Amino acid sequence: MRGTRPLSDVDLLVHEQDLPAIHRLLIETGFTQQIDGNPAYCSSQSTLSLDLISNLWYLDEEGLAALWARARIRPLGQLAVKQLSSNDLLLYLIAYSVVHRGHLSSSFFTDLRLLMEKEPLDWPTLIEEAGRRYLKIPLYHGLCQLALSNSTIHIPATVIRQLSPSTKAEHILACLFRRLVTTRPIPELGHFLLWVTQPPGRRLAWIRRTFFPSSLFLAYRYGCESVERPWHTRINRLLLLIRAASLLIFRMLIRLVYDRAARTTS
Repeated sequence: MRGTRPLSDVDLLVHEQDLPAIHRLLIETGFTQQIDGNPAYCSSQSTLSLDLISNLWYLDEEGLAALWARARIRPLGQLAVKQLSSNDLLLYLIAYSVVHRGHLSSSFFTDLRLLMEKEPLDWPTLIEEAGRRYLKIPLYHGLCQLALSNSTIHIPATVIRQLSPSTKAEHILACLFRRLVTTRPIPELGHFLLWVTQPPGRRLAWIRRTFFPSSLFLAYRYGCESVERPWHTRINRLLLLIRAASLLIFRMLIRLVYDRAARTTS
């Protein structure tokens, strides 16, 4: 829906083995590579930015292969383009905003409203996939906030009921999302939410990858410096992450205490 809302960049899901060929084609077309956590490119006129992603954090290799198999070919003008299935797109949009960014922007509500108005959704399959990917509570929070923001959006009551927290751990997680993930952003909150929504047994591995990432990630994030001064880059990154984590904990506590005090006095 061109012109519906502003765009800062275009995210493209690609096969990892295609990255070298895509890099060559973009450079030959006049794009320049940007320093980012993923392969990112900007057109010569700076009118188009591309962010290339080869995996989604909540999917394993089998889940990613299944997502590619469910993708659909659709016409775009005179071109044929491949896009995520409606279910996969809805789950990704909610997971990205609720978990990865930890912030419900106006574009979040616009995207979901347009998707639900124009695309058919298979709710039972979506609920099952969210549970399998440990995104049940993020999906519940995102849909509840969408329903509160727009009374004309129809979300079946059975969907909300099936996604509602049923265990103590889910109730705690739902409470955290309700207090922290709002239209008022908390800088870097997504890092905490990415950790807390990891499947059982994978949280330690996630911390290890975050604090001690691969050389390829460092090259994308820090450019030539990571190659010329690898240990300096790693140590400096570690110190910055510790400082950022301390600041994030402080901000989260402020939000949690402030919201609790506000409810007590209201």
